[in-house]
Amino acid sequence: MKKLYIPSNESELVFIKSVLEADGVPFYVQNDNFGSLYSGAYMSYFNAKTVMVPEEYYEDAKQIIQSVIKDAEFVDSKDKEPPGVSDLFNNLISVLTLGLYSPGGGNNKNSKSNEDE
Repeated sequence: MKKLYIPSNESELVFIKSVLEADGVPFYVQNDNFGSLYSGAYMSYFNAKTVMVPEEYYEDAKQIIQSVIKDAEFVDSKDKEPPGVSDLFNNLISVLTLGLYSPGGGNNKNSKSNEDE
């Protein structure tokens, strides 16, 4: 299985699943149930929901998603740099404070709700 796409929210995930099912593309969603547990810190490389497809279906699945989501960013097109020391430190602080404080700002689920207040 090859990582294909990380949806930005549950609605997008449901939409992607239905489109892939309709076109007969086999897929698997890594962390499909575990990623729904929003207790504590959100770390994308740990609990992000990731759509995965078999290697032979990768290009077809990519084209299908591009046909319905014009600005889709695929896992292979994102930077493949491992997390830096500052990222690891920020995640450690976030975990120790149970996700209530994140020194990095925009990388956890609470950042949008804090901006709205």
